[in-house]
Amino acid sequence: MDSKHAKSPCCGVRVRRFGARRRQCVRCKRTWTIRPKKRGRPVHRTPASILHKVFVRGFTLSQLASNRQSVALAAFRYRFRQALKRFVARPSPQKIPRGPLVLLADGLWFQFDGVPWVLYLMALKPCRGNHAVFLDPMLCPGKEGASRWQRALAAIPQQAQRRIQAIVVDNLPGLRKLAHQHGWILQLCHFHLLLKLQVHRRGVRYALRGGPVREEIYQLMREAVELPEGRRLHHTLQRLRRLSLSDCGTARIQATVREFLQAFRFYRSYLTHPHLGLPRTTNAIESMGRPVREMFRSSRSGSNPRSVLLWATALIRMRPRITCNGHIFNRKT
Repeated sequence: MDSKHAKSPCCGVRVRRFGARRRQCVRCKRTWTIRPKKRGRPVHRTPASILHKVFVRGFTLSQLASNRQSVALAAFRYRFRQALKRFVARPSPQKIPRGPLVLLADGLWFQFDGVPWVLYLMALKPCRGNHAVFLDPMLCPGKEGASRWQRALAAIPQQAQRRIQAIVVDNLPGLRKLAHQHGWILQLCHFHLLLKLQVHRRGVRYALRGGPVREEIYQLMREAVELPEGRRLHHTLQRLRRLSLSDCGTARIQATVREFLQAFRFYRSYLTHPHLGLPRTTNAIESMGRPVREMFRSSRSGSNPRSVLLWATALIRMRPRITCNGHIFNRKT
């Protein structure tokens, strides 16, 4: 049966009044207050709405601090940083879609003190849906490579990792092997492929070696990744092989064509596996990389790797979903 009267926390015996707000243990004579006050300076907690204004609505800390006349800018930055750390320290709030998944991944490059750093961005898209959900990013020193991508993929929850059917990435060394190890279908990005030719294609400069051929190579590669199986596709590939072995075009363009022919089937996975609803590009990841870049460009938040990871994680958690349609969506017939 519970005791009716309070007992002392030290000896567990009867207590007596020791003034208006204090009590005393009758055995050891220790006293304490019944309404203790919190010690130290008062805590000013920044509401979560401030994070939404910065990461979603695009306000700067200077703009928000100017509305608070009683708080200096330095103090407001300190309070915002503490709220940001508390928000990122919580478990990830992203809800991973159900069913079979497609992984979209890309890297965002930074440089600190002459050392390259890569922010690895990943998103999961359901095979039968048109919205991708971003995972928390990972920041690693060094150039983008297979070993660091392996660390980034290991951070994906095991329940979601077992449901991944395919991966959409740029044509980087080692990613083909990683996809094979996990048993994933590999779809290489068309945007990064054509971007390599777009640089040489802007303005046909006949002074360059093989200037008129650049447009032909560009159109042939576009046809090769979009044409269905048949005679026309066969003739297109034969023409590309002849151009890669001939003395036409610059050395960089010829290397790009040879690289494309080696990985040709991985650019057409969206045609050979239509049930997966694979997108042909990593533009969904690029769409997240742009606001990340703009955020660091308009503020001093990207001054060091720890700050980059902190702000990028908060931005992605505030805007976790993005539209990502497969190649069949809005296709002209």
